[in-house]
Amino acid sequence: MENMAEKPLIEDYEIELEDPACVPGAPFYAARAQFHNDVSEVMPYLNAVLERAQYGAGNRYIIWREGDRAYALRPHELAVSTIWERQQAYEFVHKAVSRINEIWERRDEITPDYTTRSKPRVLDILKLLPRTNCGECGLQSCMAFAAALIDGTHLPQNCPPVMEDEESLARLEELGL
Repeated sequence: MENMAEKPLIEDYEIELEDPACVPGAPFYAARAQFHNDVSEVMPYLNAVLERAQYGAGNRYIIWREGDRAYALRPHELAVSTIWERQQAYEFVHKAVSRINEIWERRDEITPDYTTRSKPRVLDILKLLPRTNCGECGLQSCMAFAAALIDGTHLPQNCPPVMEDEESLARLEELGL
């Protein structure tokens, strides 16, 4: 009998492009891919493979970042943020779906990680910053910089004083920033 290859976890999906709800009038889009099947089973495997993912096992979601782009996977949908051109929506969704399918195909080689990780709080991050409001990062305050670290628009490397403080830098890395 011939060995049939396993079907991809995500085969069919429909993509919708929309203005991001959190930034009305923004010059970029968010994309949503709707799936017909529940893909929750792949989430612990993604959590094991993706660096600094935020996984909510009980609520069945996983969020991760790649560059300035955020991805959120839920049982029947994938959302992708910060898409500058319509054609990019299809490209980024397709790449993410391919990666999810590839991880699913390799699940026998991956130990699933059920550890729940959530987004750090602004005040917890602020405690690790110099709190001088020097503006070297390009923002007006350390509080604004802490928020920018969380939403991924800035990196710890954008703050020269943090780069000089190995302990704070290590803690920020532990928080997934």
